[in-house]
Amino acid sequence: MAALTLRALLFIVNLTFGLTLDTILGDRVQFPESEHCSERGAKLQHTLTGGSNKTVAHLEGVWKPLDDYKDRMSPNESVILNRSNINDQGLYRLTCGSEEKLIHLNVIISSDKSVTEGEAARMTFHYFTAGKLGRYRVERNTQLVFELDLSSGSTSQGSGFENRTSVAPHWSSDGDLTLTLQGVKPEDRGAYFLYVLKNRKRGHLQAVRMRVSPALNTPEERNPGQTTCTPQQPPCKGTPWIPLAIIVALVLVALAVYRQRICWS
Repeated sequence: MAALTLRALLFIVNLTFGLTLDTILGDRVQFPESEHCSERGAKLQHTLTGGSNKTVAHLEGVWKPLDDYKDRMSPNESVILNRSNINDQGLYRLTCGSEEKLIHLNVIISSDKSVTEGEAARMTFHYFTAGKLGRYRVERNTQLVFELDLSSGSTSQGSGFENRTSVAPHWSSDGDLTLTLQGVKPEDRGAYFLYVLKNRKRGHLQAVRMRVSPALNTPEERNPGQTTCTPQQPPCKGTPWIPLAIIVALVLVALAVYRQRICWS
């Protein structure tokens, strides 16, 4: 009885604190827990609306997809969906022998942002801040970028983002938590996830995929197809017909003079 109670308690804890995965719509998704399972007959199931379960893949030496997933998954050492769709979001159950693990998958529609290296990037986010509860977090590749305690106003910045991230000073009065990232670097590219953590639950989850283009520093880079002229190099590159025309004209004059001399003689 005690063992049964303990198992039920572990199930409730797992249900509450199961692994959470975030992905952007259309991106590849890997279920990492499946890689550590070697029990033959193990399976990964997706819990659908209404409580029914749909098997995604089962383990037979390698993880093999069921019919509905064969166009997006190949037999592999772990369960990997090559591209996600909006119907993939929800709760998954990984049954491995007598053990069951829960995985929460969030499929998020992202906005795209292109920024030139060295410029500032702004990621729009608004939230009802009256009451100042919870924490506002921004992550990139599961690593902390910025965190704001909505109760105390204290902030934290992730490694590599120190002194480069901020929100407007009036965020508390108008709920504008738009993040500004100064001096964008090439390594800042990637997927950013923005959310509010409250009572151990994440809410208002948003995603921004940022691309960073090289800075344009020189006139040649700004105008790659334009030819420039300098006083030291007349005539200008790109106009070779000018000296050629002069040469042709001189040749014609010389021929005319030569013919005229022959006629006189």
